[in-house]
Amino acid sequence: MKDFIDYVMSFYGPGEIYDMGVSRDDAWNALCILFRTKNRPPFVGDSIDREAVRDILIDMFGYKWPAEVAA
Repeated sequence: MKDFIDYVMSFYGPGEIYDMGVSRDDAWNALCILFRTKNRPPFVGDSIDREAVRDILIDMFGYKWPAEVAA
């Protein structure tokens, strides 16, 4: 799971591609929520799973898209 969290952080962590300022702890907690989500495809650690974690970070943790991405 460390590799997957690294993957998430490489997109949404501070200074990364879509800098949302996500902390490792929040990324991990969002992943735990994803694992408890019913009726979803099996976890494989791909971009679909990364985006699902991103959506949890936005919907449940209050993170926002960077302004230049949202425009």
